[in-house]
Amino acid sequence: MLKKLLDWLDERTHVKDLYREQMIDYKVPKNLTFPYVFGVLALITFVIQIVSGVILIMYYKPVMAHAFDSANYTIMKEISFGWLFRHIHAAGANFFLAIVYLHMFTGIYYNAYKKPRELVWIVGWVIYFTLLTTALTGYLLPWGQLSYWGTVVTTEIPASLADAPILKGIFTAIGETISIWMKGGYKLEDLALGRFFGLHVLLLPLILLGLVSIHLFLVRAAGISNPEGYEIDKKSESEKLAPFHPYITLKEGAIAMWYLALFFFFVFFNMSHFLPADNFEPADPLKTPPHIAPEWYLLGFYEVFRSIPSKFWGFVAFNLILILLLLLPVLDFSPLKSARRRPLFFVMFLVFLFSSMILTVLGTMAPTPTNAQLGMFFTFLVFLFFLSLPVISFLEWGWYRARGGKS
Repeated sequence: MLKKLLDWLDERTHVKDLYREQMIDYKVPKNLTFPYVFGVLALITFVIQIVSGVILIMYYKPVMAHAFDSANYTIMKEISFGWLFRHIHAAGANFFLAIVYLHMFTGIYYNAYKKPRELVWIVGWVIYFTLLTTALTGYLLPWGQLSYWGTVVTTEIPASLADAPILKGIFTAIGETISIWMKGGYKLEDLALGRFFGLHVLLLPLILLGLVSIHLFLVRAAGISNPEGYEIDKKSESEKLAPFHPYITLKEGAIAMWYLALFFFFVFFNMSHFLPADNFEPADPLKTPPHIAPEWYLLGFYEVFRSIPSKFWGFVAFNLILILLLLLPVLDFSPLKSARRRPLFFVMFLVFLFSSMILTVLGTMAPTPTNAQLGMFFTFLVFLFFLSLPVISFLEWGWYRARGGKS
């Protein structure tokens, strides 16, 4: 009976043909390495965030008078397993961004932004930017001291345009307008909380869902890149390819199990990293915490902003880094792919990677003159990576032509 029902459905939906085409007939390089699984882990975490977020929406009240109590009393104490879903959502936000960062660094290492995958990288960048915005809007919702004042600092950053050396009046007006628009007024109140709630639970998740769908389609259309940096000919080099299922699905499934084990270890036993004790104090506009800093995933940008003496140039610098990430397909026009085959690129990639990590660490430290100087130095190294790409590409083009177009 069940078989007849499945055959009836397949005759009308052709699910079996779709499954065969997308899972078995779809070929990928056999030599895919562990970092290639980060995309799947990000997708799993995205699903976790959607499910846990839907449950939290049912009990959260986006008004100043009830936001803190609904998040910290109703959900955490009154609702059965409400604490679990809040833990999952809070940990998931951090894991999601951590996996996305690893996915991006992997893409840069393997040059996954080059032809024919430029659109994959561009859509991925838009996902990253949208995800940062989603995290920022969600950070305010618990209405605790850290979330409130962290959002205050974030919404005041555009006002740094007032330090512009030229056209000061225009930039001041633009910065103030952006800041007021973000807050819905001159301070964070019900209007801002309602806006952030609407963005976080409705608009941004829908945008992310659409972008992730497009990203997955583009990955399938362009094919998964080869870690060795060259395109495998499906006809003459078919022995280097393997079916996506079961070759990749089983490997990714095993890694996903270990990932979920680590994820739920933090959910059950170590949530202090994601729900700090200071944020269980209600937001008080008249009481400023001694240490205000954004979440870890923004600390690198925050350090770039505060280490540069001029707030205007600090604002320009961290936004320029975001733009340069988007422009990687243009900056790196070398015919070679993958850091495995590009020693100069590999050295600069390491400089970029370690500079980004050190800027994140410096963002957690007090803003002393020494730390500011270190911040400016490592900011320079981050920009040096992007500036070096055209030079490296030019040198590699010369080497490539000298070899007669052979790698």
